[in-house]
Amino acid sequence: MNGDFAKIYASAKRPTDIWTNYLYYTFSLRLVYLIRNTWVTPNMLTLTALLLVLMGSACYATGVRSVVLIGLILVQISYVLDCADGQLARYRQHFSALGGWLDQTADRIKEFVMYFSLAYGYTRFHPGNTEIWMWAMFALFSLYLLEYFGQIKLIRGPAADRLAATSTVQSTSPTPQEKTTSRSGEVTHTLSRTNPDPFERLQRWRTLIPFRAFIIGEQYFTMLIFVAFNWIYPLFEFVSLLGLAMAIYRPIVDYLKFRRQTV
Repeated sequence: MNGDFAKIYASAKRPTDIWTNYLYYTFSLRLVYLIRNTWVTPNMLTLTALLLVLMGSACYATGVRSVVLIGLILVQISYVLDCADGQLARYRQHFSALGGWLDQTADRIKEFVMYFSLAYGYTRFHPGNTEIWMWAMFALFSLYLLEYFGQIKLIRGPAADRLAATSTVQSTSPTPQEKTTSRSGEVTHTLSRTNPDPFERLQRWRTLIPFRAFIIGEQYFTMLIFVAFNWIYPLFEFVSLLGLAMAIYRPIVDYLKFRRQTV
């Protein structure tokens, strides 16, 4: 693997959902490699992703099948850029409060305009079906709630800080098969941990489960499948019900992690 590409690959957030890891990262990592030495900044990628979603949502709002599919392509490209902006920032080690604020604000705008425009486009050809607005509201509520859980710590204080520190160490530790090498390339040691406890083993397998937490990559992949098959109404139902289920499940899992690290 090319040295620069290896650094870019290491800059991708992991673990993440299976769709982002094997589908969207395939394109975003290569995009970052192409623009790594250009004048393009992470904020430019964030704003371009927002613009693509606005354009795609305008297509969604027409309700015309062929135009909606064009909008779907634009929306999916936007998520590739959304992955790339953070990867480029971590690769260059350029971070700013403005960049973080812009990324979060753009994501919330994108969620609203996508779901609103899909509902609006649907009602243009199904004027008597007003229940879709209720499902659209539930879908947005569940997405915003899941994002809140992702940004706000479930438990605050020193114990939560210790948990975060422990999680960081675990996520950066080598796998049982990894070897540590010196600058000269000499192997210095091999990790001997071969029997992780059941909870840790379960967490590893969990990363391969589709829709394990309904995080953002899973949400975009859901839109890809449902809109491609013109299942607009079922999309809102699916997002609403799965999102609300995960809003119950994720805090429970976070609490169990917390208890496991603090006992």
